[in-house]
Amino acid sequence: MNDFCIYAKKCSSCHLCNLSYEEQLRYKENICRKTVGKLCRVEPITPSPKTEGYRNKAQFVYKRDGKRIVSGLYKSSTHSVMIVDRCRVCSDNANEIAAALAKLFQSFKVMPYDPYTGKGWLKSVVIREAFATGEAMAVINGADSIFPAKRTFASALQKACPQLTTAVCTVNRDKTKLFTGNQSDILFGEGRITDVLCGEKFIISPASFYQINRDQTEQLYGKAVELAQLSGNETVLDAYCGIGTIGVIASRKAKAVHAVELNPAAIADAKRNAKLNGINNIRFTAADSKDYARELVQGGVHIDAAFIDPPRAGCSASFLNSLAKLSPDRIVYISCNPETQARDIRILGRLGYRAHVCYPFDMFPHTNHTESICLLSKTEE
Repeated sequence: MNDFCIYAKKCSSCHLCNLSYEEQLRYKENICRKTVGKLCRVEPITPSPKTEGYRNKAQFVYKRDGKRIVSGLYKSSTHSVMIVDRCRVCSDNANEIAAALAKLFQSFKVMPYDPYTGKGWLKSVVIREAFATGEAMAVINGADSIFPAKRTFASALQKACPQLTTAVCTVNRDKTKLFTGNQSDILFGEGRITDVLCGEKFIISPASFYQINRDQTEQLYGKAVELAQLSGNETVLDAYCGIGTIGVIASRKAKAVHAVELNPAAIADAKRNAKLNGINNIRFTAADSKDYARELVQGGVHIDAAFIDPPRAGCSASFLNSLAKLSPDRIVYISCNPETQARDIRILGRLGYRAHVCYPFDMFPHTNHTESICLLSKTEE
């Protein structure tokens, strides 16, 4: 019987919460052993420093419950909203803000959006937190740009949730998407928050990708930089760099860093982050990683070490081919999907690289997701 969360069976997002945490760790470590473990040694999994309230990004949806507007979560893989008083993997702060917003939406007659009928305005609310600085941001996603009594609502929100540093309203007219919007309109504050990770400051905008579990990310990135064996003389590639977290952290121990990310908004954040930390030996480029790697090859650039942190789908074969031509001595492959990581390691094996060791990390306690780092190096010819 599950005693972690009374909503788990209906929500089905925390897939493993019926297991003890030790059992969860064994399950995830075994996943890595069955996939990447066929290609290299797998070290014991690193537990998460927190198993509750670890998420620094919480996504809430709203619905009418009789005459009330209440906050909740989507049941996994559906558009059905489940009323939730408290999500245990989200912080107490985020849960409190979500509940306070429900009362404000009711008071201001802000109607939740129904994806089946297309009626209503409020699509979702995302609460983002910077645990190191205590800053918090509410991102209110609406179906269009018309938000009646916006200024009055903003004032009421500041009073109801003094823990909020900033609040932003975004517009999302796509009927199939509920949590991402554009045309950001700042309700109050600066429209962004700043966190500290591995001693570096990072600006987080409403749509920025930032690792969910900050404390575990410090351990993850610390191990990644350690495996790269940087001495200060290396030229480094940071592929799929996002807002520049790994590249900025690694730049302190490298001669130069080439960082690439497809999303131009993320690159804009990355450049701000480098400037914020006084770093001038990193170059950020908005491009597809495979195209950028090919350009580096054509330009005769030699890479000493590479960090790659692709999405769940892994890397394209063309990117891996160009990466091998760049001939880095070491490749540090960070993945949220051991299956695609193992697939890509096999491809790199055919291109002259050997996997040495895999370090699993539990980034998402109570879910079936895991993160892992694999170190590869060139095989001796």
